Amino acid sequence: MTIPSPIHECISNYKLEWIKPESDSRAGASTGYMEEQMLCEFLPWGDGGCSILATSGSVELEYAAMRKNVGIFDAGNRGTIYLRGEERLSFIDRMTTQKLSDMKEGESRLAFIIDRKGRIVADIIVVYEAEQVLIDCDVTVVQPIIAHFEKYIVTDDVIVQNETNEKHRLWLLGPCLKEIEHLDSYECSQFNLPQQFLGIDGIAIVVDPEKSEQVWCSLVEQQIRPVGWNALNMIRVEELTPMFRIDFDNKNLPHETSLCDSRVRFDKGCYLGQEVVARMESLGRPKQHLVSLEMSCDDLPVAGTQVWDQESKGEGKAIGVVTSSAMSPMRGGDIAVIAMVKSSNAAKNTEVFPWIGSELIKAVIQPLSPKEEMA
Repeated sequence: MTIPSPIHECISNYKLEWIKPESDSRAGASTGYMEEQMLCEFLPWGDGGCSILATSGSVELEYAAMRKNVGIFDAGNRGTIYLRGEERLSFIDRMTTQKLSDMKEGESRLAFIIDRKGRIVADIIVVYEAEQVLIDCDVTVVQPIIAHFEKYIVTDDVIVQNETNEKHRLWLLGPCLKEIEHLDSYECSQFNLPQQFLGIDGIAIVVDPEKSEQVWCSLVEQQIRPVGWNALNMIRVEELTPMFRIDFDNKNLPHETSLCDSRVRFDKGCYLGQEVVARMESLGRPKQHLVSLEMSCDDLPVAGTQVWDQESKGEGKAIGVVTSSAMSPMRGGDIAVIAMVKSSNAAKNTEVFPWIGSELIKAVIQPLSPKEEMA
Protein backbone atom coordinates (compact mmCIF):
# COMPACT_ATOMS: atom_id res chain seq x y z
CA MET A 1 0.00 0.00 0.00
CA THR A 2 1.43 3.38 -1.00
CA ILE A 3 1.26 6.47 1.20
CA PRO A 4 -0.13 9.54 -0.60
CA SER A 5 1.65 12.86 -0.36
CA PRO A 6 -0.17 15.43 1.80
CA ILE A 7 -0.44 17.69 -1.27
CA HIS A 8 -1.36 15.21 -4.02
CA GLU A 9 -4.99 16.35 -4.05
CA CYS A 10 -3.88 19.97 -4.24
CA ILE A 11 -1.51 19.17 -7.11
CA SER A 12 -4.21 17.28 -9.03
CA ASN A 13 -6.73 20.12 -8.82
CA TYR A 14 -4.40 23.08 -9.17
CA LYS A 15 -4.70 25.41 -12.15
CA LEU A 16 -1.49 27.11 -13.17
CA GLU A 17 -1.74 30.83 -13.93
CA TRP A 18 0.92 32.14 -16.28
CA ILE A 19 1.05 35.95 -16.33
CA LYS A 20 2.22 37.65 -19.53
CA PRO A 21 5.20 39.95 -18.85
CA GLU A 22 4.49 43.67 -19.13
CA SER A 23 7.52 43.96 -21.43
CA ASP A 24 5.68 42.00 -24.14
CA SER A 25 4.76 44.90 -26.44
CA ARG A 26 4.31 42.92 -29.65
CA ALA A 27 1.52 44.15 -31.89
CA GLY A 28 -1.64 42.23 -31.08
CA ALA A 29 -0.20 40.66 -27.93
CA SER A 30 -2.92 39.89 -25.38
CA THR A 31 -2.78 41.02 -21.77
CA GLY A 32 -3.66 39.30 -18.50
CA TYR A 33 -2.89 35.66 -17.92
CA MET A 34 -3.61 32.16 -19.15
CA GLU A 35 -4.79 29.20 -17.10
CA GLU A 36 -3.37 25.71 -17.47
CA GLN A 37 -5.09 22.72 -15.86
CA MET A 38 -2.46 20.14 -14.92
CA LEU A 39 -3.00 16.60 -16.21
CA CYS A 40 -1.29 14.76 -13.38
CA GLU A 41 -0.08 11.19 -13.38
CA PHE A 42 1.35 9.47 -10.32
CA LEU A 43 3.53 6.39 -9.85
CA PRO A 44 4.42 4.18 -6.88
CA TRP A 45 7.86 4.53 -5.31
CA GLY A 46 9.19 1.30 -3.85
CA ASP A 47 7.25 -1.51 -2.20
CA GLY A 48 4.91 -0.06 0.39
CA GLY A 49 6.70 3.28 0.20
CA CYS A 50 4.79 6.18 -1.31
CA SER A 51 3.52 7.58 -4.58
CA ILE A 52 5.09 10.50 -6.42
CA LEU A 53 4.14 12.79 -9.28
CA ALA A 54 5.23 11.31 -12.62
CA THR A 55 4.22 14.35 -14.69
CA SER A 56 1.95 17.35 -14.38
CA GLY A 57 1.03 17.05 -18.05
CA SER A 58 4.07 18.03 -20.11
CA VAL A 59 7.43 16.31 -19.57
CA GLU A 60 9.02 18.64 -22.14
CA LEU A 61 7.96 21.83 -20.32
CA GLU A 62 8.98 20.38 -16.95
CA TYR A 63 12.40 19.45 -18.32
CA ALA A 64 12.82 22.95 -19.79
CA ALA A 65 11.85 24.56 -16.46
CA MET A 66 14.62 22.71 -14.60
CA ARG A 67 17.18 23.37 -17.33
CA LYS A 68 16.44 27.06 -17.87
CA ASN A 69 14.68 28.30 -14.73
CA VAL A 70 13.36 26.44 -11.64
CA GLY A 71 10.95 23.57 -11.12
CA ILE A 72 9.35 22.32 -7.89
CA PHE A 73 9.21 18.58 -7.16
CA ASP A 74 7.06 17.07 -4.40
CA ALA A 75 9.68 14.77 -2.88
CA GLY A 76 7.50 12.50 -0.78
CA ASN A 77 9.94 9.71 -1.66
CA ARG A 78 12.43 11.00 0.92
CA GLY A 79 12.59 9.90 4.54
CA THR A 80 13.68 11.95 7.55
CA ILE A 81 15.84 10.69 10.42
CA TYR A 82 17.18 13.01 13.13
CA LEU A 83 20.18 12.35 15.36
CA ARG A 84 20.26 14.29 18.62
CA GLY A 85 22.62 14.25 21.58
CA GLU A 86 26.14 15.48 22.30
CA GLU A 87 27.82 12.74 20.24
CA ARG A 88 25.50 12.91 17.21
CA LEU A 89 28.19 14.13 14.79
CA SER A 90 30.94 11.77 15.94
CA PHE A 91 28.47 8.86 15.75
CA ILE A 92 27.35 9.51 12.18
CA ASP A 93 30.98 10.16 11.19
CA ARG A 94 32.04 6.65 12.19
CA MET A 95 28.91 5.09 10.63
CA THR A 96 29.51 6.48 7.13
CA THR A 97 32.17 6.60 4.41
CA GLN A 98 32.19 10.41 4.33
CA LYS A 99 34.22 12.74 6.55
CA LEU A 100 31.62 14.56 8.64
CA SER A 101 33.43 15.53 11.83
CA ASP A 102 34.36 18.96 10.44
CA MET A 103 30.90 19.91 9.13
CA LYS A 104 29.65 23.46 9.67
CA GLU A 105 26.08 24.40 10.53
CA GLY A 106 23.86 24.37 7.44
CA GLU A 107 26.27 22.24 5.40
CA SER A 108 25.11 19.10 3.56
CA ARG A 109 27.23 16.18 2.32
CA LEU A 110 26.61 12.89 0.54
CA ALA A 111 27.63 9.63 2.22
CA PHE A 112 27.23 5.88 2.12
CA ILE A 113 26.18 3.92 5.18
CA ILE A 114 27.81 0.49 4.83
CA ASP A 115 27.90 -2.68 6.92
CA ARG A 116 30.92 -4.63 8.20
CA LYS A 117 31.22 -6.46 4.88
CA GLY A 118 31.34 -3.17 2.97
CA ARG A 119 27.86 -3.56 1.47
CA ILE A 120 25.78 -0.40 1.06
CA VAL A 121 22.97 -0.01 3.59
CA ALA A 122 21.89 3.37 2.21
CA ASP A 123 22.96 6.40 0.20
CA ILE A 124 22.18 9.49 2.28
CA ILE A 125 22.44 13.26 2.52
CA VAL A 126 23.76 14.38 5.91
CA VAL A 127 22.78 17.89 7.02
CA TYR A 128 24.36 19.50 10.09
CA GLU A 129 21.84 21.67 11.91
CA ALA A 130 22.13 23.71 15.10
CA GLU A 131 21.14 21.02 17.63
CA GLN A 132 20.69 17.95 15.46
CA VAL A 133 21.87 16.05 12.42
CA LEU A 134 19.35 15.43 9.65
CA ILE A 135 19.68 12.28 7.57
CA ASP A 136 17.79 12.59 4.30
CA CYS A 137 17.32 9.17 2.66
CA ASP A 138 15.12 7.11 0.37
CA VAL A 139 11.85 6.55 2.24
CA THR A 140 12.09 2.78 1.71
CA VAL A 141 15.27 2.44 3.80
CA VAL A 142 14.33 4.50 6.88
CA GLN A 143 13.69 1.46 9.05
CA PRO A 144 16.78 -0.48 7.88
CA ILE A 145 18.96 2.57 8.68
CA ILE A 146 17.50 2.90 12.18
CA ALA A 147 17.87 -0.84 12.85
CA HIS A 148 21.47 -0.65 11.63
CA PHE A 149 22.27 2.33 13.88
CA GLU A 150 20.70 0.78 16.97
CA LYS A 151 23.04 -2.22 16.74
CA TYR A 152 26.03 0.07 17.27
CA ILE A 153 24.76 2.48 19.91
CA VAL A 154 26.21 1.32 23.23
CA THR A 155 27.17 4.19 25.51
CA ASP A 156 26.92 6.95 22.90
CA ASP A 157 25.02 10.10 23.79
CA VAL A 158 22.88 9.96 20.66
CA ILE A 159 19.15 9.55 20.05
CA VAL A 160 17.85 8.30 16.70
CA GLN A 161 14.35 9.48 15.74
CA ASN A 162 12.28 8.66 12.68
CA GLU A 163 10.34 11.83 11.76
CA THR A 164 9.38 10.86 8.22
CA ASN A 165 5.66 11.27 8.99
CA GLU A 166 6.29 14.60 10.76
CA LYS A 167 8.30 16.19 7.93
CA HIS A 168 7.67 16.58 4.21
CA ARG A 169 10.16 17.40 1.49
CA LEU A 170 9.88 19.76 -1.48
CA TRP A 171 12.72 20.17 -3.98
CA LEU A 172 13.45 23.33 -5.94
CA LEU A 173 15.60 22.41 -8.96
CA GLY A 174 17.28 24.53 -11.60
CA PRO A 175 19.86 27.24 -12.35
CA CYS A 176 17.82 30.24 -11.12
CA LEU A 177 17.38 29.33 -7.45
CA LYS A 178 18.73 32.70 -6.28
CA GLU A 179 15.87 34.50 -8.02
CA ILE A 180 13.16 32.85 -5.88
CA GLU A 181 11.50 35.45 -3.66
CA HIS A 182 10.66 35.15 0.05
CA LEU A 183 12.28 31.71 0.37
CA ASP A 184 13.59 32.57 3.83
CA SER A 185 10.14 33.62 5.05
CA TYR A 186 8.65 30.13 5.13
CA GLU A 187 8.39 28.35 8.49
CA CYS A 188 10.65 25.51 7.46
CA SER A 189 14.28 24.46 7.27
CA GLN A 190 16.26 24.28 4.04
CA PHE A 191 19.47 22.76 2.78
CA ASN A 192 21.35 22.55 -0.50
CA LEU A 193 21.07 19.35 -2.50
CA PRO A 194 24.65 18.42 -3.46
CA GLN A 195 24.98 18.72 -7.23
CA GLN A 196 26.35 15.16 -7.44
CA PHE A 197 23.06 13.79 -6.04
CA LEU A 198 20.80 14.45 -9.06
CA GLY A 199 23.19 16.10 -11.50
CA ILE A 200 21.40 19.43 -11.06
CA ASP A 201 21.48 22.30 -8.54
CA GLY A 202 18.73 22.14 -5.96
CA ILE A 203 17.36 23.25 -2.59
CA ALA A 204 15.42 20.92 -0.29
CA ILE A 205 12.69 22.41 1.87
CA VAL A 206 11.79 20.47 5.03
CA VAL A 207 8.30 21.44 6.12
CA ASP A 208 5.55 20.16 8.44
CA PRO A 209 3.00 18.17 6.36
CA GLU A 210 0.13 20.47 7.34
CA LYS A 211 2.06 23.46 5.97
CA SER A 212 3.33 21.78 2.82
CA GLU A 213 0.34 22.73 0.66
CA GLN A 214 0.67 26.40 1.63
CA VAL A 215 4.39 26.45 0.82
CA TRP A 216 3.90 24.57 -2.46
CA CYS A 217 1.12 26.92 -3.61
CA SER A 218 3.12 30.00 -2.65
CA LEU A 219 6.08 28.84 -4.73
CA VAL A 220 3.96 27.82 -7.72
CA GLU A 221 2.28 31.25 -7.62
CA GLN A 222 5.74 32.69 -8.34
CA GLN A 223 5.41 30.85 -11.67
CA ILE A 224 7.68 28.00 -10.59
CA ARG A 225 6.48 25.04 -12.63
CA PRO A 226 5.59 21.77 -10.86
CA VAL A 227 7.73 18.94 -12.22
CA GLY A 228 7.42 15.17 -12.03
CA TRP A 229 9.79 12.25 -11.79
CA ASN A 230 9.77 11.55 -15.54
CA ALA A 231 11.41 14.88 -16.38
CA LEU A 232 13.70 14.83 -13.34
CA ASN A 233 14.82 11.30 -14.11
CA MET A 234 15.58 12.35 -17.70
CA ILE A 235 17.99 14.98 -16.37
CA ARG A 236 19.50 12.59 -13.82
CA VAL A 237 20.27 9.95 -16.45
CA GLU A 238 21.39 12.58 -18.95
CA GLU A 239 23.91 13.77 -16.35
CA LEU A 240 24.93 10.12 -15.75
CA THR A 241 24.11 10.30 -12.04
CA PRO A 242 23.41 6.86 -10.53
CA MET A 243 20.70 6.60 -7.88
CA PHE A 244 20.33 4.20 -4.95
CA ARG A 245 17.53 1.63 -5.37
CA ILE A 246 17.57 2.20 -9.13
CA ASP A 247 21.14 1.73 -10.41
CA PHE A 248 22.58 0.05 -7.32
CA ASP A 249 21.31 -1.30 -4.00
CA ASN A 250 22.33 -2.98 -0.75
CA LYS A 251 24.02 -5.85 -2.58
CA ASN A 252 26.67 -3.49 -3.95
CA LEU A 253 29.99 -2.16 -2.68
CA PRO A 254 30.84 1.56 -2.90
CA HIS A 255 33.47 0.92 -5.58
CA GLU A 256 30.84 -0.63 -7.84
CA THR A 257 28.80 2.58 -8.00
CA SER A 258 31.27 5.04 -9.60
CA LEU A 259 30.37 7.41 -6.74
CA CYS A 260 33.36 7.09 -4.42
CA ASP A 261 34.59 10.56 -5.38
CA SER A 262 31.49 12.21 -3.86
CA ARG A 263 30.68 9.77 -1.03
CA VAL A 264 33.94 8.28 0.25
CA ARG A 265 36.85 9.97 2.01
CA PHE A 266 40.00 7.89 2.20
CA ASP A 267 41.73 10.27 4.64
CA LYS A 268 39.20 10.09 7.49
CA GLY A 269 39.29 8.14 10.74
CA CYS A 270 37.89 4.68 11.36
CA TYR A 271 34.35 3.78 10.33
CA LEU A 272 32.30 0.65 9.98
CA GLY A 273 33.34 -1.34 6.89
CA GLN A 274 36.47 0.77 6.32
CA GLU A 275 38.81 -2.20 5.89
CA VAL A 276 36.81 -3.53 2.95
CA VAL A 277 36.69 -0.12 1.25
CA ALA A 278 40.40 0.55 1.82
CA ARG A 279 41.39 -2.90 0.56
CA MET A 280 39.30 -2.46 -2.58
CA GLU A 281 40.91 0.94 -3.19
CA SER A 282 44.50 -0.21 -2.78
CA LEU A 283 44.62 -3.86 -3.82
CA GLY A 284 41.77 -4.85 -6.04
CA ARG A 285 38.80 -3.92 -8.12
CA PRO A 286 35.11 -4.83 -7.80
CA LYS A 287 33.54 -7.67 -9.76
CA GLN A 288 31.20 -5.22 -11.49
CA HIS A 289 31.00 -1.51 -12.19
CA LEU A 290 28.49 1.16 -13.22
CA VAL A 291 29.35 2.65 -16.61
CA SER A 292 27.81 4.73 -19.40
CA LEU A 293 26.90 3.19 -22.76
CA GLU A 294 27.25 5.22 -25.95
CA MET A 295 24.63 3.73 -28.25
CA SER A 296 25.11 3.27 -31.99
CA CYS A 297 21.39 3.86 -32.66
CA ASP A 298 18.55 6.08 -31.44
CA ASP A 299 16.54 3.24 -29.87
CA LEU A 300 16.19 3.08 -26.09
CA PRO A 301 17.32 -0.04 -24.18
CA VAL A 302 14.97 -0.20 -21.20
CA ALA A 303 16.07 -0.84 -17.63
CA GLY A 304 16.61 -4.53 -17.03
CA THR A 305 17.91 -5.17 -20.56
CA GLN A 306 20.83 -7.62 -20.66
CA VAL A 307 24.17 -6.49 -22.07
CA TRP A 308 26.30 -9.03 -23.99
CA ASP A 309 30.01 -9.10 -24.72
CA GLN A 310 29.56 -10.16 -28.37
CA GLU A 311 26.98 -9.56 -31.04
CA SER A 312 26.45 -13.28 -31.67
CA LYS A 313 23.96 -14.73 -29.20
CA GLY A 314 25.40 -18.20 -29.79
CA GLU A 315 28.98 -17.28 -28.98
CA GLY A 316 28.60 -14.34 -26.59
CA LYS A 317 27.53 -14.18 -22.97
CA ALA A 318 25.68 -11.75 -20.73
CA ILE A 319 28.09 -9.44 -18.92
CA GLY A 320 25.74 -6.86 -17.43
CA VAL A 321 22.39 -5.14 -17.35
CA VAL A 322 21.00 -1.69 -18.17
CA THR A 323 19.92 0.08 -14.97
CA SER A 324 18.68 3.45 -16.35
CA SER A 325 18.09 5.00 -19.77
CA ALA A 326 16.57 8.18 -21.17
CA MET A 327 16.48 10.38 -24.21
CA SER A 328 18.96 13.25 -23.83
CA PRO A 329 17.85 16.63 -25.22
CA MET A 330 21.18 18.16 -24.20
CA ARG A 331 22.93 15.69 -26.51
CA GLY A 332 20.71 16.43 -29.47
CA GLY A 333 18.26 13.64 -28.73
CA ASP A 334 20.88 10.91 -28.30
CA ILE A 335 20.27 8.15 -25.77
CA ALA A 336 21.84 8.26 -22.28
CA VAL A 337 22.34 4.87 -20.65
CA ILE A 338 23.72 3.69 -17.29
CA ALA A 339 24.57 0.00 -16.97
CA MET A 340 26.17 -2.35 -14.44
CA VAL A 341 28.73 -4.55 -16.21
CA LYS A 342 31.47 -6.95 -15.17
CA SER A 343 34.73 -5.16 -14.47
CA SER A 344 36.54 -7.36 -17.00
CA ASN A 345 34.39 -5.68 -19.67
CA ALA A 346 34.26 -2.16 -18.17
CA ALA A 347 37.33 -0.56 -19.74
CA LYS A 348 36.80 2.64 -21.69
CA ASN A 349 35.86 2.15 -25.38
CA THR A 350 35.03 -1.53 -24.94
CA GLU A 351 32.33 -2.63 -27.40
CA VAL A 352 29.31 -4.34 -25.83
CA PHE A 353 25.86 -5.26 -27.11
CA PRO A 354 22.61 -4.52 -25.23
CA TRP A 355 19.38 -6.08 -26.42
CA ILE A 356 16.86 -3.76 -28.08
CA GLY A 357 13.80 -5.77 -28.95
CA SER A 358 15.04 -8.95 -30.61
CA GLU A 359 18.40 -7.50 -31.72
CA LEU A 360 21.79 -6.97 -30.13
CA ILE A 361 22.90 -3.38 -30.84
CA LYS A 362 26.49 -2.17 -30.53
CA ALA A 363 27.38 0.27 -27.77
CA VAL A 364 30.69 1.62 -26.45
CA ILE A 365 31.52 1.81 -22.76
CA GLN A 366 32.54 5.11 -21.20
CA PRO A 367 33.25 5.81 -17.51
CA LEU A 368 30.65 7.71 -15.50
CA SER A 369 33.49 9.60 -13.84
CA PRO A 370 37.07 10.07 -15.10
CA LYS A 371 38.33 9.04 -11.65
CA GLU A 372 36.38 5.79 -11.89
CA GLU A 373 37.81 4.69 -15.25
CA MET A 374 38.58 0.98 -15.24
CA ALA A 375 42.01 -0.17 -16.39
